[in-house]
Amino acid sequence: MRKKIKTIIFDLDGTLIDIPDGDFFDRLLVESLMEIGCKVPSREQRDQLWESGKYYQEILKSWGLRNLDYFWKVFDRRDLEARQRLMEINEIKPYEDVAVLADLVKEFSLGIVTNTPVELALLELDTYNLTKYFGSIIALGTVNQKNAKPEAYGILKGIKELNSSSKEALVVGDKDSDIIAGTRAGAFTAVIVRSRIKTTVKADFVINNLYELFEILS
Repeated sequence: MRKKIKTIIFDLDGTLIDIPDGDFFDRLLVESLMEIGCKVPSREQRDQLWESGKYYQEILKSWGLRNLDYFWKVFDRRDLEARQRLMEINEIKPYEDVAVLADLVKEFSLGIVTNTPVELALLELDTYNLTKYFGSIIALGTVNQKNAKPEAYGILKGIKELNSSSKEALVVGDKDSDIIAGTRAGAFTAVIVRSRIKTTVKADFVINNLYELFEILS
């Protein structure tokens, strides 16, 4: 594998950054819907939003939302406030194994593709001094929501920015949407098993921590 892979594309939240509350994003969604006076759909319907990719508009409109820009402004404001609060008390923080980035960057081009809005992604990366490791940072939330994972757009864009190719890239994430996006882009995929996320999509590799990347890349 090491001879083939030149580029590693990482997901951010849940892969590099530990957000300990498994219902963090769902709670933000519920609170945002309630703030704008929209009836809250079932949990099953809400979960579909995060895997919807380019169909997100249809889902939100089916819930009765008409002004999607306003919805995302409310959601992003609540997201920022919640992250800042949790970062201050060290509830949101990098996983311990992100220390491996310092070694990986010596041998591979590294990138980030996240469905988090760019302001929040950079807040986390800059706060924890991780930005320096990445030659490409693609943040798809809000502005590029139609291209969010599981669409392949972000992965392909990151690979291009790193002057690489899909057959030379490994996508590492913790959710089905990460693996689907990587597969659609024609890249190798590795799912990292973090305790709160259950995946159903088969990846090329399964790892329990980021240190194991060296094993599958050797």
